[in-house]
Amino acid sequence: MQRAVIDGVPVFTAGGRERTTAALVFGVGLRDETFATIEVTHLVEHLAMAALPRTHLRCNAVTDVDSTAFFATGRPQAVGAFLEGVCRALADLPTDRLAAEAGVLQAEGCGSTSSTVSALWAARYGLTGPGLTVSAGPGPHHLTEDAVRAHAARWFVRGNAALWCHGPLPAGLRLPLPAGPRPPRRLPVPRPQDGPVWTRTDAPGVGLLLATDTPADAALAVGVQVVGERLRDRARHGRGLSYRVDSLTLDLAADRREVALVVDARAGHDAEVADLVWRTFAELCADGPTPEEVGHAVAGLEAELDEEDAAGAELADAAYCAATGLPFRPAAATLAAWRAVTPADATAALRRAEPTAVLAVPDTASWDGPAGVARRPLCGTLPELPEGTLFRPPLHRRLLDPAARVALVVSREGLAHRDADGDVHGVPWSRVEALVPTDEGRGLTVVSRDLCCVHVHPDRYGPRAVAAVLERAPAGTLLGRPASEAPEYAAV
Repeated sequence: MQRAVIDGVPVFTAGGRERTTAALVFGVGLRDETFATIEVTHLVEHLAMAALPRTHLRCNAVTDVDSTAFFATGRPQAVGAFLEGVCRALADLPTDRLAAEAGVLQAEGCGSTSSTVSALWAARYGLTGPGLTVSAGPGPHHLTEDAVRAHAARWFVRGNAALWCHGPLPAGLRLPLPAGPRPPRRLPVPRPQDGPVWTRTDAPGVGLLLATDTPADAALAVGVQVVGERLRDRARHGRGLSYRVDSLTLDLAADRREVALVVDARAGHDAEVADLVWRTFAELCADGPTPEEVGHAVAGLEAELDEEDAAGAELADAAYCAATGLPFRPAAATLAAWRAVTPADATAALRRAEPTAVLAVPDTASWDGPAGVARRPLCGTLPELPEGTLFRPPLHRRLLDPAARVALVVSREGLAHRDADGDVHGVPWSRVEALVPTDEGRGLTVVSRDLCCVHVHPDRYGPRAVAAVLERAPAGTLLGRPASEAPEYAAV
């Protein structure tokens, strides 16, 4: 692998191919948005791609939780023209297509969804950082031209970009991105936690999330691989309860890593899988893996690094780290670190991570959680309604309709809502993320950073309730009407 700099952008290259595959990577993704601006990075990506001429080049772009990449494969000069075109488009986005591309995003159906990993991140961080991926937000049609251009000007700059190229580097390649340094990234604050917790989510599958502050924690990586292998043996091969066991690592900073393990479950067997996941993890924390299990995990990494496209994967990793400001570790160094891990090292790493554990279980599972592990609801709950101004549906509706047996309290400290099941949800004003207008502005949905959503509508609580919320809510949290309405043909 060679490193160069073109127009202020670090470039990582390697030969060995006749055709060129290249990707321009930016250190910005969904974690850098807010609830009100969810999809703005994706919209910038779509606008840049829409500005390019039609081509038969194999090219595309993708927005992920922490990065955005534009990539292409083909003849070197065609790939070079694509990369230069992307840079010029990012410097001057075709915002006349804002409404159309907002419609395309809606048609694409790639807004954030409640995947198990997203639910785990949200359980840790609420509606901040990677936790934002649990929500679709108010929708891209709420994004204004000014907001989109400001986001592009802040994040899609030379100091926040890197390029990797596998195959011939296009001759005379230019990367005319706007000048600018890498913006500081907000580091999301996790919910307080002094031991493992479990929670119910509306996502399918069972998930386990662990955190570490040890950079490139090889011992924890090996330990998690062993947990995954034992679960495959037990849940899939032994009992036929599951098909896939997957893991995903996310580095929020050089000293903060989140490792997720996700296990799907046969319909009706979520509780068995959840119990199996926790018992397997707890067993390894207590007794540790065998030398054979550690050796098998290391052999798996060796096989992965011996695959045909391993060189391309290392190039992509180097560019990703350069764009995001994370330290890069060559594959050989990672493999050496894994080979040095002993069963005792893996056991110690799993034990260190155990107090950070979050176990996510589908809310359809009939299960009371692991013995001795506290249940933590996804959103903020209260034992009872606090003091304040009480709003309720009319008496005749409460008598006839069980769903109307709800209550709303507005106080100086915040908002509280008792739902039809009797659960009380509390939203301090300081934790209000947004007020989303509903029903042509007649009602409101109060969105909390702690994942609670409270619907306030005059037909249910009367107009005084809406006015009381608007009076108390923090300034700037009320979202405006949609900035654009996508035409019906936008998805064609």
